[in-house]
Parts: sequence; C-alpha cells; structure tokens
Amino acid sequence: MTTQPAADRSEAELRDELALVSAQLDSVRDQQVEEWVRLIRFGAVVPLAIEESLSWKLTRGVRFAQTAGRVLRRDGAHTFVAIARARLARR
Repeated sequence: MTTQPAADRSEAELRDELALVSAQLDSVRDQQVEEWVRLIRFGAVVPLAIEESLSWKLTRGVRFAQTAGRVLRRDGAHTFVAIARARLARR
C-alpha cells in the first residue's frame, strides 16, 4: 500500500489498492469462519459459547437479513411471515 495522497494517484492505482484491501478483508473473514468451523467440528468450543460471543450477537441482524432474503426468494412472503410468527411465538 502506498502513503501517497489519493489526489496524487491515478484512478487505476486507487482501484488496484481498493481491490487489494478488499481481498485482504475477504481473507480475514474467511479465516474467522474457518476457525469457528474447526472449533465446532473438533469440540474445542460448544456452539452455545459461540452464540454467546459478542461477534455472534453483533452479526445477528445481518444473518437474519440474509436468511430472510433467501426464504423470501425461494418460498415467498407468506412462508416467510409464517416462519417469523412461529419463531416469535416461541419467545
């Protein structure tokens, strides 16, 4: 990465740097997921401990939105509403 001000760099250089940073971020995310899977698979951590972790709680909304989007696309709004009502009734 360069420390040159953005105004002094070309658009291509900025795009290259953005692509590099994006790839690094993806790599870090992948490593975190792989570590969680490894911990669960080999019994080093019980799933409840993961669900109680701060990162799991912070990503709850994102995970809900992703799941909701998949159900809505696959099964439609009526199915999604039925699932949401059933889950809310369990609380």
